[in-house]
Amino acid sequence: MQLTETANQVYFDKTKAREKTCAGWLKEQGKAVRKLILFAAIAGIINGLGVIVQSAVLAFILQAVIIDQLPWASVITPLILLAAVFILRSLCVYWHQTWGFEAGAQVRASVRQQLFARFLALGPAAIKQRQSGDLAAVTLEQVDALENYFSRYLPQQIIVGALPLIMIIVVMPVNWVVGLILLLTGPLVPVFMALVGMGAASANRSQFLAMARMSGYFLDRLQGLPTLKLFGQATRELENIDRIADDFREKTMAVLRIAFLSSAILEFFSAVAVALVAVYVGLGLLGLIHFGPAEHISLGEALFVLLLAPEFFMPLRQLAINYHDKAAALGAADAILAILEQNTDAMDTSCADDSHHDKINLIEINDVSKSYDQRQILTRINLQITAGEKIVLAGESGAGKTTLLNLLLGFEVPTEGRVLLSGQTLNRESAAEAIAWVGQNAYIFHGSIKDNIALADPDASGQSIVNAAQAAGVTEFSAQLPEGLLTPIGERGYGLSGGQVQRIALARAFLKNAGIILLDEPTANLDAANKALLLDVIDQLFANKTLIIASHDAEVIHRMDRRVELQQGRLVS
Repeated sequence: MQLTETANQVYFDKTKAREKTCAGWLKEQGKAVRKLILFAAIAGIINGLGVIVQSAVLAFILQAVIIDQLPWASVITPLILLAAVFILRSLCVYWHQTWGFEAGAQVRASVRQQLFARFLALGPAAIKQRQSGDLAAVTLEQVDALENYFSRYLPQQIIVGALPLIMIIVVMPVNWVVGLILLLTGPLVPVFMALVGMGAASANRSQFLAMARMSGYFLDRLQGLPTLKLFGQATRELENIDRIADDFREKTMAVLRIAFLSSAILEFFSAVAVALVAVYVGLGLLGLIHFGPAEHISLGEALFVLLLAPEFFMPLRQLAINYHDKAAALGAADAILAILEQNTDAMDTSCADDSHHDKINLIEINDVSKSYDQRQILTRINLQITAGEKIVLAGESGAGKTTLLNLLLGFEVPTEGRVLLSGQTLNRESAAEAIAWVGQNAYIFHGSIKDNIALADPDASGQSIVNAAQAAGVTEFSAQLPEGLLTPIGERGYGLSGGQVQRIALARAFLKNAGIILLDEPTANLDAANKALLLDVIDQLFANKTLIIASHDAEVIHRMDRRVELQQGRLVS
């Protein structure tokens, strides 16, 4: 569910159902790293026990030297013990951070794999419905926001559940008044921290929504910068980007306000508690108070409880700091789940036999309709395509040609009806085996021409790639480049003409050697000369293939065997 920042706040004020769902998903992710979290917590608890021993030994040394005036030789053993505790605590801090980091790193890797798997399952058609900057923000920043929850918050939660209780048990026999002060003030910290942090998840979610919106908007405008400059809108868009960035700053500051407020409340209660302990033991040492064990308190006992008092609140203070990490993780989890929970409209997984290249490829489209929410795109399409046919899907822009191609590619599924390939329900796996596709704007990756052609079959031999390049006419222009087919080209085919990019894409399709070829507006944006050359290449490359071209170009229509006309999502011929 995608909400605006304002609607998000109202949503979280009215219901906690989504927050519980996110918390449950986070708990599920934590199962895989449960041991690492436990090890990190145990290291933190041992570190806390070391603090108790350290305080006791230090108090004993000062009592022996200052009050009892024992020679330094008598405290050598305690000093050695103190040094050993320092070393042990250092190791525990290292283990605590190392195991925690490993837990966070494993969860991040796992979630990113889940997102990539979901992107593959959703397919290009569904992915195009969201901004690429938004998806990048979720995959990078919001997945990274999960790390501290697993590496810090969860281990600290276990530590807080054990260590303060152990300290109270240790302090009670020494000075029950101090133990009572810690027992009464300690629970106030998490209670008020929870009260302050009630809106933290919503605030973090608003921040992530603003960040995703800013990322998507900025990337879209960056990609369309030439168009903006041509229409004189670059300055205006800079102002819009500045406004969106300022909105993101406000959302970030709202999150920080909550974090600082929770820290201030924690510091207040811990400072009051430590001050009470200090006043009590101080007046007891001066003989000015006669309540409880203060009347007979020794310097060693006073130092022990006074050294331990701030350490008692240290795990609670750390939990308060990490509580912000929990809120951030809940906010990030919502954005991640919005993708992971997106319906893939899974189809029947039955697919054609592996030897489909040796069979007659037959496509049947039976009473197929496709709608998005309330918008009808295709209505009751019936079509049969036999092997070897050359068909053009004609119609004006918006008639439904691309949607029909997406159904044939398995990128989308029909709302009603069935699409059959060789008599069996078509799905993405069977379509990927039987069909080669060249889109209207073929994507060229950063790398060599050869690498881009080999994308269709990474295991193809070098000679097969060269043959495909020659058949598609790629070698006609690559021979004039410095390194031929090994010439590096920029992302999106920077440095090549539109016709050259389309030839590379056709070489890919030829290398795949699929039985069915789908082309989406292959002659778009080409001049007459390049169009004729490209159509000649298509005729030669796919003479023995089943060819389906979506186009309203008159020359393309003239060259095909059969014309299938679409008007407003309906088949008219």
